[in-house]
Amino acid sequence: MNTAFISSAPGRLCLFGEHQDYLGLPVIAMAMNRRCTLHFSPMPNPSVEVLSAALGPVAEYDLTAPAEISIEHPMGMALRSLLEEFGPYHGQGWRVLVESQVPIRAGCSSSTALLTAWTAAWLQILNGGFDVNDVVQRCHKYEVLDYNGAGGNMDQFACAHGGIHRFGNGRPEALKLPQGVFILGDSGEPKDTQGHLRRCKDARIPLMPFIDAPRPSLGADELELLKGTRINRDLESHWGKAMVSHRAEGLAMGLDLSRHHDVLRDTLGLSTPRIEAMLSNALQAGAWGGKINGSGGGGCAFVLAPKDTVDKVCDAIVKAGAAGAWAVEMDKGVTCQI
Repeated sequence: MNTAFISSAPGRLCLFGEHQDYLGLPVIAMAMNRRCTLHFSPMPNPSVEVLSAALGPVAEYDLTAPAEISIEHPMGMALRSLLEEFGPYHGQGWRVLVESQVPIRAGCSSSTALLTAWTAAWLQILNGGFDVNDVVQRCHKYEVLDYNGAGGNMDQFACAHGGIHRFGNGRPEALKLPQGVFILGDSGEPKDTQGHLRRCKDARIPLMPFIDAPRPSLGADELELLKGTRINRDLESHWGKAMVSHRAEGLAMGLDLSRHHDVLRDTLGLSTPRIEAMLSNALQAGAWGGKINGSGGGGCAFVLAPKDTVDKVCDAIVKAGAAGAWAVEMDKGVTCQI
């Protein structure tokens, strides 16, 4: 490829299964129409200049010297790995402008959306195209495995595949959208993604062999963790089966989203006063229910609401202190287009 092109990938909502993909359990996630878009423009020299519309210069890479590419960021890790696999590189250079509508560091997979669009673009340049499942595996390696990260692979699946799916063992299973509208609110609060993931993962991995044991010999705190993990596992299992065949009733799903959130807040300690105020205000404005989105401890939350309450719910979320609130729709996965 030697002409300008655009690569983009969506952010995502995690409906059910939050904080359980790294336990080997399924999740239900939806790609949303807030996307990260990369504008690739040719340059004569075999180098890469990455600029962010919001942040300015991001990185520069020499395409003829893969071993010298910094791997401090997954983008560098991905580019170095791909150049070593498909190189040596003899093509032109690229200027890459990053534009993103995905809230940054807020639990909506902004970093994975960026890496997914980036990886697909370089597979297009170096190999003439990409396979979505290959992009998933590569991005999980570049973003999680290569950095000994604590997360699972939900983000990579959702950003690459798009739509609404149940992700777990085997092929992603397409699901039907529920009634109502999803409304995303950004608390504007920074969060410690890896810290929360690692804390919750390390505390529960040893407990998983006992998840269905009738009377495990565990301490009170461990039993509470096990109970919460079981509740959210069963909520995901219920909706993962129900959404295959029919469109879920909005109120019923909203109530279970809130039940899911209760565990994330009370058992795993992942909510904040501002997120609680956002969710409370949204419910008072007519939303059926909702939860934090992503690792928690800040970032975003979302609710499911009747269509005729969208404006009122968005206003209520902002009045609770959110940096912004938007109705979001299901969207397609990663794309590369001339």
